[in-house]
Amino acid sequence: IQLDQDLVQRTEELIAELKRVANGGVMPPPLEDSPKCVRCSLAGICLPDEVNLLRNAESQRADKEIRRLVPARDDLVPVYVVGQGHTVRKSGDRLEIWSQEGKVGEARLMETSQVCLYGGVEMTTPALVELMQRGVPVLHFTHGGWFQGICLGTTHKNIELRMNQFDWAQDPGKSLMIARELVSGKIKNCRTLLRRNDPDVPTDILSLMARLARDALKVTSSQSLLGIEGAAAEAYFSRFGQLLKSNRPGADDFSFENRNKRPPQDPVNAVLSYLYGILVKDIFVALLSVGFDPYLGFYHRPRYGKPALALDMMEEFRPLLADSTAITLFNNKELSENDFTKIGLGISLKPDGKKKVVGGYERRMRSEITHPLFGYKINYRRVLEVQARLLSRVLMQEIRQYPAFCTR
Repeated sequence: IQLDQDLVQRTEELIAELKRVANGGVMPPPLEDSPKCVRCSLAGICLPDEVNLLRNAESQRADKEIRRLVPARDDLVPVYVVGQGHTVRKSGDRLEIWSQEGKVGEARLMETSQVCLYGGVEMTTPALVELMQRGVPVLHFTHGGWFQGICLGTTHKNIELRMNQFDWAQDPGKSLMIARELVSGKIKNCRTLLRRNDPDVPTDILSLMARLARDALKVTSSQSLLGIEGAAAEAYFSRFGQLLKSNRPGADDFSFENRNKRPPQDPVNAVLSYLYGILVKDIFVALLSVGFDPYLGFYHRPRYGKPALALDMMEEFRPLLADSTAITLFNNKELSENDFTKIGLGISLKPDGKKKVVGGYERRMRSEITHPLFGYKINYRRVLEVQARLLSRVLMQEIRQYPAFCTR
């Protein structure tokens, strides 16, 4: 290669451009329709086709085919340990769960995505260290299913994203821009659930929720957004009991009058609260994997020990994952009165009931759906990760607004 003046000048121009991009603090746009992306191991993180679609004009969305570069499903599975006095130990390349009577279960470490410990479950130090080294989170819950905390190794170092997250969270206007999309998406998904499962839902309820979803995108303050969300929740839960087939002959009477919690007063609310605890855990883990601080949100106000961003992201998925799982469990008669017990002033799930709820939730998470924006098939666990990455693209100024996940 002849090092002439033109080549030297071109090299200097490229160096200057690289410095400008590095110092600018803005991520350059991804490649468009590049065959390199198909073979790139970082395509599931970069999401080139998805980001380019959202950057382009609305008119280009319908006829643009999106390549599914992210795996449709995650072959790793979570491990749930529910049982007072159980202990999780490491034995070779496996985790073993022991009770006072002996070994009750095991799981291969290479197939484990997370370990969830409920109540008085212990874990040995070798098992905990091995999981931290593998980047597998260990999540702790109360006996009633309330998410308490996480133990995770230092696997993510995306400090630039967290810097942008803190900047956005301190700006009321930017925070409201994200919060509006989250709440509007939640209301739309609640309306869809009613429309699909309640044949007698009044038209005025559907019209009200459609209007509230539109109004949520126009509010100018977080207080107004809270009011709209509260009105939509009242309308939604006023019909939630009609989604349960509890009036059929021979069915257990699982009635629902209103949403109550801390403690839940009936079996339906007990299951909903338990599912919300599982869901916030999964979103917490997805946010950590992308590089977010799950405790600093844009809609829920920060408070000591409150995973505000996880609660933000959970809004659009409450009806799709938690509520729909509860409806399926009750309508398919997978839960009976024997799965519940009265503790103090409230109702709680028994250990066998918790296992049924966890099983129903995981079935829902593994089910594949067609993404409403991108058109490819993907399971719900992957959807959580994709949505978290799209939120990061908003904060890094790659796309203008957060696209809430809304089923049709």
